[in-house]
Amino acid sequence: MNALCVVWTLGAIAWATVAVLTPAGDDPKEAVERKAGMHHDQHQPAGRYYIPTYAKVEKDGTAVLRYEVGNSQDSSVKDFLRTYDIAAEPKRTGPSDVTYSDRFDDVRRTFTVTYNPSPEPGGYEYARITVRARGTDAS
Repeated sequence: MNALCVVWTLGAIAWATVAVLTPAGDDPKEAVERKAGMHHDQHQPAGRYYIPTYAKVEKDGTAVLRYEVGNSQDSSVKDFLRTYDIAAEPKRTGPSDVTYSDRFDDVRRTFTVTYNPSPEPGGYEYARITVRARGTDAS
C-alpha cells in the first residue's frame, strides 16, 4: 500500500511539474490574431500593439478582428497602419469608410476603417478598424 502511495505521489509531482513548465498556448482571441497575421509576436519591431475588441473565426475560415483607435499620437489610424506594416494604398468605399488590402505571408487581409466624425472641423473622435483575413490557397 505504501508503494502505491509513493507511485501516486511521484506521478502527481511529475504531472504538476509538466503543467507548470509547459508554456500556455494562445488564448482564443490571440489565436484569431495569429491567423490574421495581427498577433504582436508577428510584428515585434513595432514594439507595441493594439488589442482587438472583437475576434472570431467565421464558418468559412475567415478571421475577423475589430479594433477601436483614437485620434491622438498614441492611438491613431496612422499608428495602427505603421504598427502592423500596412503599406497598401487606401481606397475610399464610403463617406466615412476607407479600405486597405494586403498580404501577410500566406494571408490575404482587408482592413476597413470607419471614421466616427467629430464635431470639430476636419477631425474624428475615433475610428473602428475591421480586419478580415483568410489564408490563400497555394495549390
